[in-house]
Amino acid sequence: MERLGYGGQPYLIFKHEDIGRDHIHIVSLRVDCKGKLLKDSFEHKRSKEITELLEQKYGLIPAQGQKQPELWQLTPIDPAQGNLKKQISAVIKPLAAMYKFQSLGEYRALLSLYNIGLEEVKGGVRGKPYRGLVYSALDKDGNKVGTPLKSSLFGKSVGYDWLENHMGKSGKEIKQPSLRERTRITVSGIVNASRRKSELREKLRAENIDLVLRRNDQGRIYGVTFISHNDRCVFNGSRLGKEFSANAFNDRFGGPQYAPADLQKTLILDDTFRIEKTTVSDIGDVMSDLLAFLSPELAGNSDDNNRPMKKKQKKKRRYGRQDGSSSLIN
Repeated sequence: MERLGYGGQPYLIFKHEDIGRDHIHIVSLRVDCKGKLLKDSFEHKRSKEITELLEQKYGLIPAQGQKQPELWQLTPIDPAQGNLKKQISAVIKPLAAMYKFQSLGEYRALLSLYNIGLEEVKGGVRGKPYRGLVYSALDKDGNKVGTPLKSSLFGKSVGYDWLENHMGKSGKEIKQPSLRERTRITVSGIVNASRRKSELREKLRAENIDLVLRRNDQGRIYGVTFISHNDRCVFNGSRLGKEFSANAFNDRFGGPQYAPADLQKTLILDDTFRIEKTTVSDIGDVMSDLLAFLSPELAGNSDDNNRPMKKKQKKKRRYGRQDGSSSLIN
């Protein structure tokens, strides 16, 4: 702080241990006791030079040049530890900021590595369109645990509008040949050299790439996602090529030849709370969770003439069932 010009300023130091390594945050003031503004020109560059000198002086592990996983590792949430809101918040905010993805499906696959589920909610309330996201804790089998939490509880940076804008930017950045092509070449070589799924996963992890497979109740693979932690990019298999699509993987790694399950996880609501389309099996539980999004007067005016009308109930399908979804940390 002295070398940076803040030695005479009051400051606070916070130590964190929540991402698998100790790190600190320092908060100070840019106005001195006489009301003079401190210079902050090239502050980032000067700060970096100072930290490198401190690393040398005290024999610390240099931050510059470390591999990505050594620099930043997040811990999957553990429902048994409680405080799910805090655990989920500590994961989704850095993930949304650091990783590039082009769809909510890719974002959902990324979250699944950390035992977090995501549902999209769309509809209309009093004639006005509504769209939002709900985050949930998942157990090892992909089942929801505890009460789903709407995105507004975590801030705009993990809400629908921000993520939609982020996905648009990510699409442009991922189109750079070096990003997608580098991952495609690496994955292609490993897939061609692997005979078994376990062998494929092991070789991909050695390259800091996670594979998320989604299967329907009949065991058929209907979703393939590759997550490159080195480049912090998430790719639906078909984005890398037809040979990495769900159909291709299902043919290669076995499974009954049934039609893929419906991937859409969207709830469509109108002013009467009628479910127009849903892939969630238990309508009653979902409705109780979603009433929190609506105003108290709307929630209290549902009489006998305004009860939800259900369509013929589809075969129950387990939400978020995935193959090896928590494979990031071993």
